[in-house]
Amino acid sequence: MSDEQTPDPDQHGWGSVPPVATIRGTQDAPQDPQLGAPFGAPLGARRSRPRRKLRRGQVVGIVAGIVVLSLLLVGGIAGSLIGSSTHSADRPVRAFLDDVVAGKVDDALDDAGIDAEESDVLLTDAAYAKATAKPTGYRIAAVRDDGDTATVSAYLRQGGQDVAARFTLDKAGTDWGVFPIWELQAPDLGMVDVDVRGPGGATVEVAGGSTTTAKDGTARLRALPGTYDVALDGGKWVQADDGTATVSGFDTPTSTPVELTTTLTDAGQQAAKRAVDAWVDGCIASTDAAPAGCSFYAYGQNPAYTYTNQKWTLDSRPTVSIGDWTSNGWLVSTTTFGKATFTADIAGAGGTGTASAGPLNVNASGYISGFTADGATFRSAVGNGSSDTGS
Repeated sequence: MSDEQTPDPDQHGWGSVPPVATIRGTQDAPQDPQLGAPFGAPLGARRSRPRRKLRRGQVVGIVAGIVVLSLLLVGGIAGSLIGSSTHSADRPVRAFLDDVVAGKVDDALDDAGIDAEESDVLLTDAAYAKATAKPTGYRIAAVRDDGDTATVSAYLRQGGQDVAARFTLDKAGTDWGVFPIWELQAPDLGMVDVDVRGPGGATVEVAGGSTTTAKDGTARLRALPGTYDVALDGGKWVQADDGTATVSGFDTPTSTPVELTTTLTDAGQQAAKRAVDAWVDGCIASTDAAPAGCSFYAYGQNPAYTYTNQKWTLDSRPTVSIGDWTSNGWLVSTTTFGKATFTADIAGAGGTGTASAGPLNVNASGYISGFTADGATFRSAVGNGSSDTGS
């Protein structure tokens, strides 16, 4: 019996395997010219059309187009965001406060539409440079847009504290018909209030700026936030202790007045006493028994006699002290009365002789109402001896 077996033509053995060249997918497989496919391929099969590769220029163009479109889209979004940001209602407020913090007073006033007048001696770069406790920074707390108006709330960092401030803006138009244009309305500036307890028309220096008080001794100066040194320029006659005024933020038009209480310098004291002496001398120089405006007079003349050679003699001068300022002036008080004597020659039916009165009290109480280049001005508070019991 043999181990060899005759191949069965009905079995798919090695004999039924097609040649390599006829297997689909090989490079050497013959093509059916009618079907456009390898021999032995299933009916209906078609040769796949090879994909055409894009040229480098086309690829670059497509990529560039996508990039440009992306940039346009991003740019549009960014432009919208930037436009909204640069046209926000807080932008004018920031510009104004930036200039205030930087000490650029002229620019800040221009930002806010504030017109400085000649009397606004503190609204200058030079004056503000001398102020202390000025704002060192700020932060925007809230922005409220009501359509045609907007309100911006902020906090100023001043003197180590946060000071609230509120600003109002009006819509003044649009940019490109889309973005609003906001115009900052002038905020109410604070005031440096000065009250000089002295004559009206006094010269006051505030942060290096000079102003003159009104008849009532007051002065009001608009000012940006800060602390200002206040001093009286009283010349050689009058003096006062210096003071400071603090303006806190904005929207605070009223403040505690800086009171400068005046006193007389040594030269002023001497001038005042010379003025009192001159008044006394004027009264003594009178030939009337009752000198007009003086604190002493003689009375009891006998109408039967004729009085001639009438005169006053000052026996001693009054001693006075100069006190504080009152509504009428610096108070002059008589600490020791002076003495005066009146004499006259008389003639009548009873004969001739000499008449006299006194010594009478000389009261020099009154007021020093002011000074000129020549000295002090004295006004008596006692006339014709109404308070002089010694007359």
